[in-house]
Amino acid sequence: MPRPSSAKVYPQPGQVLILLAGQHRGKRVVCLKELEHGVLLVTGPYKVNGVPLRRVNRRYVICTSTHIDISSIDVKVPSELFNKKKRLRANKTSKNKDKTEDKFFEEFEKSKKARTTLKKDIQKKIDGPLIKHLKALDPLLTKYLSSVFTLKSADKPHELKF
Repeated sequence: MPRPSSAKVYPQPGQVLILLAGQHRGKRVVCLKELEHGVLLVTGPYKVNGVPLRRVNRRYVICTSTHIDISSIDVKVPSELFNKKKRLRANKTSKNKDKTEDKFFEEFEKSKKARTTLKKDIQKKIDGPLIKHLKALDPLLTKYLSSVFTLKSADKPHELKF
C-alpha cells in the first residue's frame, strides 16, 4: 500500500537542519534566517560541531522536527560578509612592476585579515548566546547537534521521520 505524500516542509528560523552536501555533509545545523532566493543562513554553532556561519541552498538540507526558539538572539549579519570580493588588478602601464606587485599583495593580505576578523567577531556574537540558550533548553541538545547523520545499508530513507 503506497504511503500518502506529505506537504513540502520549508525551513523556519530556529529549526535544526541536516546538511546534505559539501564539506559539512551529515552535520546538524541551526537555521538562523532565510536570505534571498531560497538561501539559508545557518550555523553549527562552531564550538559544538565545527560548522561556521554560512549560506546554504534550501535544496541541500533536510528539515528535522526539532525547533529552537531563537527570537532573543540577534542574527543581523552584514550583507558584504557573503558577497564575492572584488579582485584587485595591477596597472598594466606602470613601469615599476615590483612596487605594484608588493602593493597588490599587501592590500590583499590586509583585506583578507579584515574579512577573517569580521567573520570571527560575528560568529562569536551569534554563537555565544545560542550555545547558552541550547544548554538552558536541554543539555543533550548540544550532543544532538554534534552528532553526524548517516544511513546504514538497512535504513530506508523514505520511511524515516526527521
